[in-house]
Amino acid sequence: MSTLIDKVEVVQFDVDTPGYTRTFDVDARGGSWYYQPGVTGRRGVVLVRVYTTDGHVGEYANHAPTGAAQQAVDVARIAVGRPWHAREQILRTGRRLSRPAHSYGLCLLDNALWDLAGKVYGASLTELLGGGRERVRAYASSVNGDREGSLTTKEEVSAFFGSLRELGWTGFKMHSWHEGDKWEEAENVAYMRETLGERTDLMLDPACVFDSMSDAIFVGKACQEAGFRWYEDPLRPLGNGAFQHRQLREALDIPILQTEHVPGPEAKADFLLAGGTDLLRVDAHYDLGITGCLKTIKFAESLGVNVEVHGPGPIHRHLVASMQATSLYEVANVSPHLEDPSPEIYTCGYSDAYTSIAEDGTLAVPSGPGIGVTYDAELVAERATATVTVTGRD
Repeated sequence: MSTLIDKVEVVQFDVDTPGYTRTFDVDARGGSWYYQPGVTGRRGVVLVRVYTTDGHVGEYANHAPTGAAQQAVDVARIAVGRPWHAREQILRTGRRLSRPAHSYGLCLLDNALWDLAGKVYGASLTELLGGGRERVRAYASSVNGDREGSLTTKEEVSAFFGSLRELGWTGFKMHSWHEGDKWEEAENVAYMRETLGERTDLMLDPACVFDSMSDAIFVGKACQEAGFRWYEDPLRPLGNGAFQHRQLREALDIPILQTEHVPGPEAKADFLLAGGTDLLRVDAHYDLGITGCLKTIKFAESLGVNVEVHGPGPIHRHLVASMQATSLYEVANVSPHLEDPSPEIYTCGYSDAYTSIAEDGTLAVPSGPGIGVTYDAELVAERATATVTVTGRD
């Protein structure tokens, strides 16, 4: 008889984010994390642990938005009592349970199940996925520009990226200022290319700040002329309309990267086939965990379409290391005042701090079993705000 899932533990806790907090006083940035000198914000993290009847434990933790923990608890009630390897069945049932909401909690559980699989088999996630890379090339992705003296001008942006290049970074992406001034954005694009050189990979992600197609095209042409690698998510409100982005693609001669805000493999496939993007995004925290990401990646590979993984984290290093096409690992969101954008919750030495880059512009893929990281249990216990242990389906 197969070994079964015995119980699932869901822990909510928080971590400090010195210098950054969510601000609501200006509509243009409405709730975004924003540089605030002298202020320490708190950001929520959710940890999911899966225990089997024969003593194995799989776990995963990361930043998680509101609602993730409760959904993880709900899906855990589906998972308990099933074979530990039944990820597809759990995903199928959990997706229907979670409709029409997000899939954040389901993602966390799926990721923990993959960690469990690696630990049972004594293999890293990269090995489970058939990958062969031990290191991945990375690019530094800034926070949104601010008006508080951190990344306030184009000169400050290029100076920051220039300092990172001295550490070994070879690619950079700017997240725009919240105001969406097309002239400021276009000038910054040209200045980045001028100051950072022709052989540097550059990208722009306005993070949905432009209200008009005209402004988005204007800035996109600046990226095109500056030879940027891609242009990403320029249009309000969420970057999830295939028709409007097909218009954008037809007006520009630069790869468009969409679907960060289009969750799940079916919706991403529809968006691509409708002509709304050249490249696809996946994120193991939004797109049905590792299982969902793999569905999108394999679909895209069959069409010769590159998939770029959104944001940092150990799982994303494994995914990049396992893809056929060469993609870049994103370390977002960094600034002169935020060295490590990932939650500092590890005891194994894992870090996304920009100072951890190698001279050749790469970062190591965790090599231990499963996801290959260990968490600071003392920190989790000390900062816990809620814990639920699911032992049955009632």
